[in-house]
Amino acid sequence: MRSQCRLWLWVGGTVAAAIGWIAPSPSCSWEYDDKLVRVEVVQQTKGPLSPSSGTNPMAEVPAERRADPTVSSPPHAVSRTSSEIPLKRFEPIVAYPFTTQAALRGLVWGAEWLQRRHQVHGRFLYGFNPALREALEGDDDIAQARAAFALALSARFCGEEKYAVAAGQTILTLLAAAPIDARDAQVRIPRAPSAVCNRVGFAAAVALAIYALPSPDARLFDEAERLCLFLRRQTRPDGAIHYIDDPAGDPRRQDPLGENEHPCWGLWALASNHRHRPSAEKQEQMRRGLRYYRARFRAAPHPLLATSLILAATEWFGQTKEAEAAHAICEAADWLCGLQIPVTDPRLPQWAGGFRQFHQGRPVDAPSETETGLYVLALSAACQTARMIPDPDRFGRYATTVVDATRYLIGLQYTEANTRHFDNAFRAHMLIGAFHLSPRDGTIRLDAVSHALLGLLRFLESGAER
Repeated sequence: MRSQCRLWLWVGGTVAAAIGWIAPSPSCSWEYDDKLVRVEVVQQTKGPLSPSSGTNPMAEVPAERRADPTVSSPPHAVSRTSSEIPLKRFEPIVAYPFTTQAALRGLVWGAEWLQRRHQVHGRFLYGFNPALREALEGDDDIAQARAAFALALSARFCGEEKYAVAAGQTILTLLAAAPIDARDAQVRIPRAPSAVCNRVGFAAAVALAIYALPSPDARLFDEAERLCLFLRRQTRPDGAIHYIDDPAGDPRRQDPLGENEHPCWGLWALASNHRHRPSAEKQEQMRRGLRYYRARFRAAPHPLLATSLILAATEWFGQTKEAEAAHAICEAADWLCGLQIPVTDPRLPQWAGGFRQFHQGRPVDAPSETETGLYVLALSAACQTARMIPDPDRFGRYATTVVDATRYLIGLQYTEANTRHFDNAFRAHMLIGAFHLSPRDGTIRLDAVSHALLGLLRFLESGAER
């Protein structure tokens, strides 16, 4: 009889665990998570993103993708008092609006997820398909750089040293993909052709990630200067940034969509570079660049061009308070607000607060995907500018738009509540905290996660969070 009772207790416990009654919760130790992730990814993927067990994990990483040995080891965050950590100013959290509370939780969960996806060779897991439990094939160096950028800013905001360490390791790895020019030791030139990974976009993202670190080494600032010198040499007399490799080629013909994103990210990096090491030449290049791309936006508006123009102009306006930069921000932000799907639209309740996609010069009824976080980032920056001008009417309009957009963005995050149909251990260790592409697509991708974190971080400092 006693043995039968033990047998039934064992069967009951097994069944309960299988249906999730006593399965591990997401709050369990993350040590187990790293082992689980390593085992799952090794079993399901091949190649440099998932080193095989029993071998040197760096053996399968090409030499050009390892950390640059000429630069110092990754920085450690300088210890700060709790009053110096931005996250601490939100205590008690219940004193803030619901959207702000959700944004804070989403940021912390998302940063933890991103840090856990950092791998031994210095790169992040590129993506994951939860339905198939498979890692996505491929990789994207610009996405890797923007992930390092997002994690470095998260380290500043949360005061987490492990975020800064992971971001610093990725930066060193990516610097190896932009070696110092053999003919000029003052410049780094990205190795991959722009058809594979746009050189301007890559150099800009790595430089911004370096400037975002809580306590970068002085030598890292030198490397950012080398990357920004490459960007400055791509600048034409009219202010345009030549974002293709052929010096005599026509960028709009060879890569027409690239103009919407890469050049103004380059301007954003140059503006950040000027903040740390100002010069009259950089000032003139920034003014010409903003003037040129403001005219391009007027001639052919596009949401990604609006976003990158706002970000570059906001950084410049914060340093100089120049009226021309403020006008560029307001023009682009006013137009971008018009793409938002209103919360009063009964046809698209799941898309409320998101943005329509843009194809062939026109918005279409489809929700934005990886760029959603960038729209939140840009409109939050526009809120900051409207406060500084000051322009109360525009601030109110931008704040309403960005709050609705933040709610939509948070709805794209995997949480305990919306992952109950997955195995408990799997969802706790691979899903919770990540952002998927859209309400229609549950795929996790590195650029979607990093853009979402950048957007949430800027929202929490925009003034709209109050």
